[in-house]
Amino acid sequence: MKICVVTGANSGIGKAAAEKLLRKDCKVYCVGGPEGFPGDGETEENSRGIAVRICCDLRNDGEIKRVIGAVEENGVDVLVNAAGVAFYGVSESIRPSDIADMVDVNVKAPLVITSALMPKIRQNRGTVINISSVTALSCANPRGAAYGATKAALTSFGRSLFEEVRKQGVRVINIHPDLTDTKLYRNADFTVTGDFESTLFSEDVAEWAVNALEARDGMCVNEITLRPQKNIIVKKEKDRKLTGPGIN
Repeated sequence: MKICVVTGANSGIGKAAAEKLLRKDCKVYCVGGPEGFPGDGETEENSRGIAVRICCDLRNDGEIKRVIGAVEENGVDVLVNAAGVAFYGVSESIRPSDIADMVDVNVKAPLVITSALMPKIRQNRGTVINISSVTALSCANPRGAAYGATKAALTSFGRSLFEEVRKQGVRVINIHPDLTDTKLYRNADFTVTGDFESTLFSEDVAEWAVNALEARDGMCVNEITLRPQKNIIVKKEKDRKLTGPGIN
């Protein structure tokens, strides 16, 4: 049974990835919270696999250490860095606290968790999957400059990490989804259409992530970019109150 760690497993892409790994009979440490985890109990054991919930605020250094301590003694085969936070708007409208949240969740947490678990991942010739964003590849992200910068940092980390650990058999995969039907746009003046041709769905992204794990030994799919066929967004009503960070 492979041991997997998935951050952001209580919603969106992270939850979809955790569910797919459970169906492949993996033991999945589902990090996130406090609501929306796969399964019904604190620990669920059934024919799909084993889900272990770890409720954690990834903005908190102490809680990140608790996550690392809970999983590192058991070894790690797959780490999926899927948690994400976004605030949108012109740069001057983004508060320092908003920037701090994005840096903490989108950059610091995956870097710290990956670095701490790498000895176990290397020992098992495992895989790191970073759920980045198409904004990391764009030359400019107006109204999403800070968010795009954090995702560019995550992509850069993944590329460099692969060069460090490839000789030890570790694979590192960066996935760059475009507009996806998650809660990420909760704090934006736009949202996805939900239309089949103009929106990605969490299950789409998770499927490609899990499929990349099944590449033969000796080959790594380093980067995957996923985009809907059409590029259409929906403007929200101007009087709609937007509160809280968007969470991927």
